[in-house]
Amino acid sequence: MKQGTDVRVPEDIAEWVFVDPEDNDTVVRLFVDTHHRGDARVQSWVTAVKGLHTVRDITFVSLSDLVRLRDAVRQASQNTAGLTADDLRDVSANQEQVLRLFSLAAELGSSDFHMTIAGYTRIEMRINGDLQVIKDIPREDGYALASTIILSMCDVTEKQFFPNRKQDGRVKAEFLRKVNLFGARYSHTPTVDGLYVVMRTIADDGDNVPSLPALGYLPVQCGVVDNILRRPEGVIILSGPTGSGKSTTLRVFSAMYLGRTGGKKRLLTIEDPPEGRIPGSIQTPIIADKADPEATKLAWVQSISSALRLDPDAMLVGEMRDVNSALTAINAAMTGHQLMTTLHANCPVSILERLVVMGLNPALIADAQLMIGLLSQRLVPTLCPHCSLSWAARQASLDAADRDRLTGLFTADALTALRFHNPAGCSHCCKTVYGTVFGQGIAGRTVIAEVIQPDARFMQIFRERGKAAARQYWVTTLGGITRNQHLLIRIREGRVDPLLAEQVCPLDEDRLTLNATAPTTTDAGEHRHG
Repeated sequence: MKQGTDVRVPEDIAEWVFVDPEDNDTVVRLFVDTHHRGDARVQSWVTAVKGLHTVRDITFVSLSDLVRLRDAVRQASQNTAGLTADDLRDVSANQEQVLRLFSLAAELGSSDFHMTIAGYTRIEMRINGDLQVIKDIPREDGYALASTIILSMCDVTEKQFFPNRKQDGRVKAEFLRKVNLFGARYSHTPTVDGLYVVMRTIADDGDNVPSLPALGYLPVQCGVVDNILRRPEGVIILSGPTGSGKSTTLRVFSAMYLGRTGGKKRLLTIEDPPEGRIPGSIQTPIIADKADPEATKLAWVQSISSALRLDPDAMLVGEMRDVNSALTAINAAMTGHQLMTTLHANCPVSILERLVVMGLNPALIADAQLMIGLLSQRLVPTLCPHCSLSWAARQASLDAADRDRLTGLFTADALTALRFHNPAGCSHCCKTVYGTVFGQGIAGRTVIAEVIQPDARFMQIFRERGKAAARQYWVTTLGGITRNQHLLIRIREGRVDPLLAEQVCPLDEDRLTLNATAPTTTDAGEHRHG
């Protein structure tokens, strides 16, 4: 679908109509806002178009459908053409360099790009979780790019560039549209040698939200999540380190909720900043002076409290940051709302422990009717299926410690099924930028997760006997799949290099953390209840 360039649309009706030309540009389809179908200006324009073109049909749609049509055309155009001359019109040379970095980040699938300014400026991008050098530029050019972003490309920031103290900003929508981004945020901090800058990029992929299986969740885990999301009220907390895909997973949960309710329930989000578009929801940012931590904490509490007056059915709170925001969020769930949020914790059971440490009453959080879902996830790199190496091809080049560890953990039959990273890569996974090859041997990343739907007994064990006992009960009685078991499934499928994966989760983690009576075989893992 493309917007015709030879069909002129008057500015006074441009919001109400859309032209979709056929491949030969002589036959067109017209889309008209149904509420303006009787407008004399629209009718006159349609008559004029019919006199110059063959109109295959006229479809009357809602204004929201027209917006989606235009967005689809814009996104398709940018996906195929990258930055165009129109995109770079009226931007400065430094702004253009920043936009080209954004565009490159999207092309390489990078979540962030970094500038380390010292004796020179090194530009790196985080690709599949790892930093890779893009290029080096002069020190002065790095400062020029940083100051350009702060002074002319951000809409929530200070009026001056201060390289000697921390600063944050959010890139203006007018620049984001040029590179097909939903959001981008800037942050810098001074170092002993200069300045460290990080730009987080958020793709505008709200119409292409992945499914849980696409993220890497196992079928049984997907079933547990579905059961949790069917609950009309309660708190769902997702944990994991920075960069573990929590925001994406919450967007998937949101899409599942909105899909099931058919748009008849209101989902309201509170985020700092919004981490991706969620069609059908009302997304609200935290408005506060980000240089003032106390003001930001207060803004979180006030935003959650005021959201309850906006008649939501469910809420997504980007993060529980402190005891006050956690209490306010939990109170929202206690008043009959479903609430999804995130918290930094090592595992699902540690979520409860962390809330206790933050100062919440253990009796409050150890309530299976209130805390309805506890989840944790990590991301591990997946191998290129075209060039990954077999055990026979890789074992000779392994150092003795790695070889002994693998032979001690896997049977002879299991070893033959292992696949390993090929650092040379191949034509399917490699891409060359600025003379540097990226993506060698890595196809992407997949989730390894733990999903707990607590019952009353689980909560009782947590309160009386602690985290380890509650986790043991989850595995042995509720049939929970640990992240270790999840990882071993992916390793035995040949999708994940065991040595790369161990940088995320130890291969023998369950042996170290669970009693010997706990089931640990991956054969049973696909059939458990989570």
